[in-house]
Order: sequence, then C-alpha cells, then structure tokens
Amino acid sequence: MTLTADRLANAFPPATRQDWLALVEGVLKGQPFERRLVRQTADGVPIQPLYTAETSSPAAGPLFGPRDVGRPWQLRSAIAPPSPAEAGRQALQELENGAASLLLRIDPAGARGVAAANRDDLATALSGVLLDLAPVALDAGFLGPHAADWLGDLGKRSPQAPLAFHMDPLSAFAQSGASPGPMESHLILAAETGARWAVPYARASLFLATGRSVHEAGGSDGQELGFALASALAYARALTRAGLPMEEAFQRIVLGVSVDATYFTGVAKLRALRLVWAKLTAACGVEADAVIEARSSARMLSTLDPWVNLLRLTAAGFAAGVGGADAVVLAPFTEPLGRPTDFARRQARNTQLILMEEAHLGRVADPAAGAWSLETLTDQIARAGWACFQAIEGAGGVLAALESGQIQAEVAKVRQQRETDTATRRSGLVGVTEFPILTDAPVELDTTDAAPFARPSPRVQLPGPSSRAAPLPPWRAAEAFEALRDRARSLSPPPTALLATLGTPRDHSARVGFSQNVLAAGGLSVQLRPAGDITLAEHPVAVICGADEAYLAEGETVARALKAAGVRHLLVAGRPANQDALRAAGVDGFIYAGGDLAAALAHCLEAFA
Repeated sequence: MTLTADRLANAFPPATRQDWLALVEGVLKGQPFERRLVRQTADGVPIQPLYTAETSSPAAGPLFGPRDVGRPWQLRSAIAPPSPAEAGRQALQELENGAASLLLRIDPAGARGVAAANRDDLATALSGVLLDLAPVALDAGFLGPHAADWLGDLGKRSPQAPLAFHMDPLSAFAQSGASPGPMESHLILAAETGARWAVPYARASLFLATGRSVHEAGGSDGQELGFALASALAYARALTRAGLPMEEAFQRIVLGVSVDATYFTGVAKLRALRLVWAKLTAACGVEADAVIEARSSARMLSTLDPWVNLLRLTAAGFAAGVGGADAVVLAPFTEPLGRPTDFARRQARNTQLILMEEAHLGRVADPAAGAWSLETLTDQIARAGWACFQAIEGAGGVLAALESGQIQAEVAKVRQQRETDTATRRSGLVGVTEFPILTDAPVELDTTDAAPFARPSPRVQLPGPSSRAAPLPPWRAAEAFEALRDRARSLSPPPTALLATLGTPRDHSARVGFSQNVLAAGGLSVQLRPAGDITLAEHPVAVICGADEAYLAEGETVARALKAAGVRHLLVAGRPANQDALRAAGVDGFIYAGGDLAAALAHCLEAFA
C-alpha cells in the first residue's frame, strides 16, 4: 500500500498551539515567553515566533495583480553628478544597460545633484533620452516647480510622455526646517504648476507623497506611512483648489516609501501602504490605484566595511520587489562615502536586474498574500500608519503638525530607542558592531570637484514670512561607531588593548571572542596574555576574561596587579556577582551583551589620549 502524505499526517494526533507552548516552556526553563521569543517593532507591533490561522489577522488577499514577468517594476536609476554633461552620459549608460527610468537629482550648487539652473542645463543632462519612452522623475526640493517647467518644456507636450514631476515641498520643509517664504504659498505654486502641466501630459504624475524624511530621521514604519498619507492628502487638496477634480488629483500622486535590510517588515510596509491608501481614497469618495516608488534606505548604510552595503541593498531590493513597488531606486553601495563611480552604479543596477531576471520576483502576484505572518504584520503596520495619519490630521494637517513640532517629537523618541539598540548591539550591524574588520578595503569614489559646475540658483523665495519648524535631520545607525573608529584612526600608534586571560582556553575563549569583537567595533586591536604573566602593562586598556568562578576566586587580586602594572582603564568581560568588590579593586567597568558598548568604547579611547 502506498503511504500518501494525507495518510501519514492522519496517523498523528493534531497538534494545538497549547501543545507547542508546552514544549517551548520546557526549553525556556521558566523564562518568560514574551520576553525571549517575541520582539517588537518601533511601533510596538509584536513579531511572534509562530503564526497560525487562529492567531493571525484575516488575509487581505492579493493587494496587487500580476505584473510583467520580464519587467515587474521600473528599474529607476538615480543620476546626480555635478556636471550636466556627465549626467547625460550616465543617463544614457543606465538606460542602455538595463534601467527603465531615471531619477534626476537637481542642485544648482552641484553638491547633492546635477548643477542645473535652467532649461538648457536640464536639456544637457537629458540629451539623447527619449522622454516619451523612458520615464524621468525629478528630485528638486523647493526648486520643484521650476524643474517641472523645464522638464515640461523638454517633453514638447507629448501626451504619451510619462513624466514624473515629483514635486514635494513638504519633504523639503521637513528636512530643512525652513521654507523660502510661506509654506502655504509653496503648496499653491506647486499645485498650480502641476495643474497646468496635467493638461498636455495625460500620463504625468505631479506630486511625490513620501515619508522618506521621517524614515531617514529614524522614524518608525507607522510614522513613515502616516506622514506619506498626510502629505498625499495635503497635495490632493492643493490640486483640487488649483482646478483638478478630486479623483484626478489622487491619481496624479505617487507614493514614496523607504525599504531597508529588514525585508519581511519592508514587504509588509509596502502592502500596508496600499491598504491605507485604499482607505483614504475611499473616505474621499474616489478611486485611485496606489502607485509606489520605493527607495533604498540611507540610514541602514555604513562607511565601515562598505562592501556589506551590497547585502543590505539586495535585501532592500528584495523587499521592494516582493512588496509590489512600481518603481525601485537602489543607491550605490558607496553612497555614504561620496559620489559613486560607474562600477558602484553598475552594482546598484545589476542588483535589480538579478532580482528580476534570475530570482524571478515578478512571476507571482503579491507573493506575501495568504502568509499568516506577513498578512498579520501588514495589518498591524497599516493600523499603526493610519493611527499616525489620524494624529497628524487631528493636529491640523501635516504642515501644522510640523510647525508645532509634534511629528519631530514623536520621531525623536523612536530614534533615541534605535540609538540605544545600536549602542547595546541589540540591533547588530554587520561590519560595524558585528564581525568588524580593522583593515578597511578601500573603495573607489568619484572625486570630481563640484565648484566649477555650480550655477546661481533660480529664485525660490516667495512673498511673505518664511515658515519655520524643527528639522528632521537624517540619521544613520552606524554613525556612533563610525565616530569611534575615526577617533581610533587618529591615534598613533594604533590603539591596542590587552586581554588578560584567566584559566584555560576552555574557561576564557568565549569571553575573549566577545571582547575582541567589541573592541574591534571601536577600532581597537587586541593582544592576549595570561593575567599571571603581566608585570608591566604595554597598553593602557586591559580586559580581564575568564569564567565567573575565576572572577570570584582571583579577580580582585588580578585587578590590583594590572592597575599596579600601569593599566589606566580596566574592564571585566561579563557581569560577575562580585562587581562591587572588583570595582573596589580597580576595575573601571564591565562589558557584556546588552550593555552600552558605545559608551564603554568611548572611555577606552580616552585612555589612549
């Protein structure tokens, strides 16, 4: 008789969640389940170790339909060299090698984008680009209406040109904390500009409503979605006042979202954005499909061991593809260090091509649909985003909430917790706090001087008093440890710490490995010596590594001997029971999992001054 899967399954009694919990409790040995196996997102959304049909949110079903198998989303390449001519070369190179659209960053000074200050400069940057075939999106800050006029002129009013004007004065205001003239006037100008170009360009999108400024300042997923939704509503209102029907106003808005290396959360966030968008448009009595542009997060990238950024960006691209983004922008892996070379841009482009053409992420409509964990996470992030949106609208809208500081205060709370999680290595960063490498592998950068290409900026000041608000400054998780490594590099000779071992390798190897990893995160190399052999300290910092029993038996004696030998800053690896006695014997601190390791490393480096 053939044993089928059904027959095999029926041979065992059905397992319940209670059965599973009973087994888990045995493994945890009395430790709390919620504390050990359940973690929470920055919005307080619990991430469970197991999801079942009984404990999960109802499935929303596929939130986006089948896509083009060959090109399931637009591969959008960012172009931002200071020279307009070089921008033109890069644009054609990107399109000829697999990109489907372009994101042109504009900065007349040339520091953060193409030094374009008029229509002719933009024409140079887009020379040879067929605007009715390759979508071109703009990133111009308060210059948005000017840049939209330049791009509109270059499109020659072709109704098929899929231009993306991407005007977004609210993000520019949130990031800078000031506007050149009243913000209301900037909204009106952008809306009137958009309404004017909506007539000749039937396929053009006018505004980008994104929570990127919140995300890059350290905000939560819910805060990011709430800001994006509130911005979209503000832009839709401005467009209707400029003469567009409400439905068309929503249809002409692109939603922006950031994706980082936590890909399951990224997938759920993209799906949640579609849910809250549907809820918003339904509340306004219109129908408009969500069009989403996903950009890779800058806050997840690091200047330390930048090659690891390739892995982070691949994870972000995976989240964007599986989550259903309509356009995806992945940064070059060298972005936090400076302007990319052709090699770095090729890596960013080819990462998406591999995800499309080799990983085949576009072959399934909404791959996350029906997965209990992702459906639940989608629902919970959507609820958090909608709650943040309601809080912003309750404060009078996104502009009023920015001016009052409400949004900034809430984002600051989340950022502080993220800083703590990074400093304690609760949120580990590979190449930074986990497996750091002291010998940097240099990467090549484009070192072109922007000064010769700088142009006088068109006037963006509007009549009336400027609006003011606390800015949402960008933040990267690795910054604190990057600063420590910079301090270590400035020291001569390079800082080395002494690891004073107690007992056999079996007794101390685990804490030696832990200490070596922690010290390397601050730029310190190590030298191992048995504690009993040290009569003259060659280095000002030492860490005692051994078992807790050894700390009780000989820790105080060893601590006094090391201090007498000249150690300035003495640490112990672990949290032994006799901490007070060890401190009395000269120990300055303890390093352990969950402790503030960034602060401990800062004290270590002070000893080398």
